[in-house]
Amino acid sequence: MIAAFARTGLRRIARGAGLACLPVLVWLSWIPKDWETRTGAAGQVEHLVAYAGTALLLGIGFHRAPAWRLGLALGVLAAVLEIGQIRVPGRTAQGIDVVASAAGALAGLCAARIVGRTAAHFLAARVLSGRPLAGRRITAGPWT
Repeated sequence: MIAAFARTGLRRIARGAGLACLPVLVWLSWIPKDWETRTGAAGQVEHLVAYAGTALLLGIGFHRAPAWRLGLALGVLAAVLEIGQIRVPGRTAQGIDVVASAAGALAGLCAARIVGRTAAHFLAARVLSGRPLAGRRITAGPWT
């Protein structure tokens, strides 16, 4: 019961954070070139990291959704945003950026499945063994 509650709370936070990433992706994709602040990494690396992080959070938050649906949605979003850059001053659309974004989404969803399964097994093992999830167990006295 405690493990289920802990997982539900973490999934809710991940779901909210993942959904909050979506408008950020749109904003960063469609701002004019003059407004950009780059990290210094290649553009494709930035795409990969941004979509991997978003997919990780969405994959944890929407753990019951089929991974292929989340991946397809993020891939379509990446393509739409990249095509939309044609209309943004100073920006260009590149197919390699869509590929990098889709690869990041795939990596993030794979990581979400691994993290979700590992966390579920860890929490279940802790609860079944009687060990506390965090901190020390409170006892009635020094003899117990």
